Amino acid sequence: MKQEVIPAIVMCVMGAGLLFVPANKIWSVTEKWKTIGGKGPSKSFVVITRVLGLVFVAAGLGLLIYGN
Repeated sequence: MKQEVIPAIVMCVMGAGLLFVPANKIWSVTEKWKTIGGKGPSKSFVVITRVLGLVFVAAGLGLLIYGN
């Protein structure tokens, strides 16, 4: 097994987590403690989280496909 396979799988799992876990759950774990009201994530947080998930999945798949 090549050294790129394990990081590629980890990146795909992280990206899938960012894509499929509800944004409210991610926000409550990572950002809620920074706010006073704590009403919920902003629209930009949700968009950036989803885009970052796509980037991680794409990078992981790129490593799996082209890393060999």
